[in-house]
Amino acid sequence: IAKLRDEIRVMSAHWKLKTKELESQLEKHRRADQELKKKVLKLEFCLQEARAQTRKLQRMGERRDKALKELRDQLAAKQEAESHTPSNEKQNFWESSGFKIVVSMSMLILVVFSKR
Repeated sequence: IAKLRDEIRVMSAHWKLKTKELESQLEKHRRADQELKKKVLKLEFCLQEARAQTRKLQRMGERRDKALKELRDQLAAKQEAESHTPSNEKQNFWESSGFKIVVSMSMLILVVFSKR
């Protein structure tokens, strides 16, 4: 009986040790799982930010394209109006203050949109 008791004590101590080891491993796995969940949340947030930035850039590109189209239309209209004038005035068109203002404004718009 004493021998069996000793064996039971040894087995009990052995199983307590195994139980503690398994609980320790379980806690490590829980911590790793929590860390992975945090990383997933960070990545999802980054993905949302990237999508928002992409949409913003697309809208900026659309506005730039629209502004360029308007400037081209204005330039075409001015060129059409100038085509009805004598040749001497056509050469002065490129040096006229109106053309310089249009070009300056278009460059300013392009710089502003490209910096955003």
